[in-house]
Amino acid sequence: MIVARADELRLENILARTECVIAIGEGELHGDALACALHSDYFILRDDAIIIVDAPRAWSGVIWRIGSRALRLLANGTRLPARDAHQQGLCDEVVARGSDPVEWLAGRSMPALDSAASLIARRGGDALERAEFARLFATGEPQRGLTAFLGKMKRDNR
Repeated sequence: MIVARADELRLENILARTECVIAIGEGELHGDALACALHSDYFILRDDAIIIVDAPRAWSGVIWRIGSRALRLLANGTRLPARDAHQQGLCDEVVARGSDPVEWLAGRSMPALDSAASLIARRGGDALERAEFARLFATGEPQRGLTAFLGKMKRDNR
């Protein structure tokens, strides 16, 4: 799993990723940094951030995230505060400055998130999913998750 500020990422690495990439946007985000954030698996903006869609690589990220609605965005301007970007579907979450942007990761299975991100990026279909499921099962991750889930269930002892 890669968790980094968007301006620390490289688009070539994101497009060829084999693990989950979480980008955090701060300040004015544009150019290659915005392209990286838009192509990441999960994009978090600080509430005072502004995105500025000013480069072709960033436009490809806009299209990847919101599809044909990108044309409306172009017509309405390309400078968006964080809340507007979230409303348009350009980021996954907006968090307050000073808060931990990835606290939701606590207790999650990192190998499972990496596998899911990799499968989504590769759009591998059933054969890849079965192979990845088998690989994860060999690591013990699914058993730990199932044990934790069953431990919380109330059992009917009739």
